[in-house]
Amino acid sequence: MLPEIVEVAKLHQLELNHRTIHNEEVLAKCPFCQEDSKPGKRRRFYLSLNSQGQVFRCWYCGESGGVLRFISLLEGVNEDEVKERYRSQDKRRSRKRHPVEHWSTGQRRVYRVIYGGKEPDWQVMRKRDYSYYLRTLDWMQAQWNEIVQHELERAYFWLLLGIHSGRYAHYIARIQSREKLLEIPLLSPVLELFSRSSRPGWTVEVEEFIQRYMSHPLSPEPVAAGMEMEV
Repeated sequence: MLPEIVEVAKLHQLELNHRTIHNEEVLAKCPFCQEDSKPGKRRRFYLSLNSQGQVFRCWYCGESGGVLRFISLLEGVNEDEVKERYRSQDKRRSRKRHPVEHWSTGQRRVYRVIYGGKEPDWQVMRKRDYSYYLRTLDWMQAQWNEIVQHELERAYFWLLLGIHSGRYAHYIARIQSREKLLEIPLLSPVLELFSRSSRPGWTVEVEEFIQRYMSHPLSPEPVAAGMEMEV
């Protein structure tokens, strides 16, 4: 995306004719010939900035071009260098963010508690080796997916236990507490799972465990295999 030529002029502190600032053609003092800055020409503005076409032209010296040439002349650099600068900025803006880059502070804390270690300096890693940076994020996301799956199984377990034990409100509150801690949806997904006529195999295993417990209770609150992890 090209920069706005009027904004470029403001950034470089060109003197603008404020009577024209809201027009399609904005007038300014020409920084190239500086003819309109000479004594007796205070009210003269020879440089025309077209805010629609992003082009410029000095009506005295004839200097003209697009916004990238405008920047190159103002900064005294090659126009190709300016093009590359904005091309790189567009690439950075258009890059789709990795799911891990969307994690909240709380989710990062939970991840570190479960898997240990310190969080690296992401900016340094990204600049040093971008492909390694992306592989690290993929690995972390895979681990996070395991955490989410575990939490879904735990929430489903609590849902069934609440239904069969008559303590529905108690276990729903537990699920909601985990949702708040982990900042992931749990209650809605497990309720949706419970309403299905066809469910994943792991839900069947949880249901069978609950049925066995309700037939032969062994403790005040059962703990199914894999349900013991706490954060």
